[in-house]
Amino acid sequence: MFDIGFSELTLIFVIGLVVLGPERLPKAARTVGYWMGRARSTFNHLRNELEREALNQDMRERMESQMREMGLDEDSIREARDNLLSEQEVARARRRPSTLEHERLEHDTGDSPSPAAEPPESEKKSND
Repeated sequence: MFDIGFSELTLIFVIGLVVLGPERLPKAARTVGYWMGRARSTFNHLRNELEREALNQDMRERMESQMREMGLDEDSIREARDNLLSEQEVARARRRPSTLEHERLEHDTGDSPSPAAEPPESEKKSND
């Protein structure tokens, strides 16, 4: 990234040792290393985002050119997408059992938790 050779690195170390002294030099070196790492990480993240965005833009342009070649406009594409989404929602609803069927199945199999049993009427009267 910076293309610093061994002689330049040695010169920077000697100047840092003279200016900061042996007590503060290790902490300063760690701090500089930390911030350089963060800067490199941020730069790489930004570069990846820009590359991803450029790829998305390229794919979007290809798709639009293919749609123009096929004679499709944006309205027909939106309509087809909405129809497809509604068909998927219908299929998803068909896969889910209805609430009434689910409650009936739980009642038949006894899987649902039963409410706390109330004592019979005869026991209620005897407690009063």
